[in-house]
Amino acid sequence: MSLDLSAKIELRGLARVVRALHAVAAPLGVEFFLMGAAARDLLLQHAYGIATRRATEDVDFAVMVRDWNAYDALRTALIGSGEFSARPGPATHRLRHASGLPLDIVPFGGIERPDRTFAWPPDHSTVFECFGMAEAFAASNSVGLPEGVQLKVAPVPAQVVLKLAAWRDRMHTHPGRDSSDLFLFLRHYMDLGNFDRATTEHRDLFEADDFDYVEAGTRLLARDMARLLGPLGIERVMSILSPEVDEAGNLLLANQSGLDLEHAHRLLGVFCNELSTIR
Repeated sequence: MSLDLSAKIELRGLARVVRALHAVAAPLGVEFFLMGAAARDLLLQHAYGIATRRATEDVDFAVMVRDWNAYDALRTALIGSGEFSARPGPATHRLRHASGLPLDIVPFGGIERPDRTFAWPPDHSTVFECFGMAEAFAASNSVGLPEGVQLKVAPVPAQVVLKLAAWRDRMHTHPGRDSSDLFLFLRHYMDLGNFDRATTEHRDLFEADDFDYVEAGTRLLARDMARLLGPLGIERVMSILSPEVDEAGNLLLANQSGLDLEHAHRLLGVFCNELSTIR
């Protein structure tokens, strides 16, 4: 899918950051895509007018590198370009553009371990979950920004995978941060340019006696995610979600949604049931 947001003047700042990043990354053979809250806002708010609750504090780019030397070379070149500077603190992935916009450059690709994580050098004590990043890149949307800039953006099904992985890691340290975004996707997926496709390619979604528009979109999202991930990826997602739909559990994900608990639990159940039928 491609989107043209070139007329959105409020995206000029992002476009300039992307142009500067591309100017350094391309000669090094490094490709990247947008993920996180900025990707959420592009596809929901700017493309389809769906309001998001939490303001974007910085911009997250996933950069595909063959090894840690390639990542270090990219970071060094970005700072050497004069367009970017290191932000205070030990985190090497946190930079700032000359415009003042903070950004993170998070690696994936050759640095991933078999369990789909990587450990930050030099002491490798900080482990980052990168399950879903390669899949997001492979299925990324092409978005046109102002001033002729093109940007790859993680599609919504991949954003949901990344949100689930992030929620599992920080459900207690940042309650509600990832869960609210997850339910935003579940509730509005049909509205993200998917209705016409659903009525032609997934007509069975509309044939249920107890048809519900939002739940039909949730089921469509599950199908699109399954096609993105494959059987092993679905198993990994279900390992996160299954305890969260068990009524005997604490329903933490639904409780952190910001929605009515019964409604949130039902949506998760619909989503999991659809995934289960695909496995």
